[in-house]
Amino acid sequence: NVLAVAIRGVGSVGAEKVALKLDASDKTLEPESKRAVLEKVDNRFGCVAGASSDFFPIYRRHRNRELERLEQMDKDWDSLKEAEAFQAKREAALIAAEEATAAKRAKRQKKKDAKKVGEQMRKEAEGINKFQGDGSFLEAMKGMSPEELQELAKAGETEVPASAPKVPVVSAKQMGASTNIQIRDFDA
Repeated sequence: NVLAVAIRGVGSVGAEKVALKLDASDKTLEPESKRAVLEKVDNRFGCVAGASSDFFPIYRRHRNRELERLEQMDKDWDSLKEAEAFQAKREAALIAAEEATAAKRAKRQKKKDAKKVGEQMRKEAEGINKFQGDGSFLEAMKGMSPEELQELAKAGETEVPASAPKVPVVSAKQMGASTNIQIRDFDA
């Protein structure tokens, strides 16, 4: 009933559909003739069943045939609309699945990139950080003499990599100054 169907993996979902042929694959085409083919009209009596009693069964047969034809047309129309609704629902599900897959793919890529950046930062930090990451920082600092602490502070200043961003030092007094406070009125 439907002439085009969305299939997963064919281009972008929703933009392209695969066309369907409803003909049988082994159908043989009849040779075309130049002669016009007209439909035979059987109903030539109309509803004049009272003209004679022998016309009534003929009229009734034609009427029933026409009612069956109209009923079949209605059934075909309903099945077509049902198939189109099913394909629309199926296509919406395909689009949702494609979007979910893309989101998960982006999440995996983001996680992979974050891991790569973390490894790079760890490699850069190995030269800067002299302490172990096992929680023994405080004990190591307590065990150092003041001269060693000053020496470590001076060494730390020179070992900052050039790729690190320069951050200005702002004191709490500067942050609390009235020149830094701005009041903005928004008109609602």
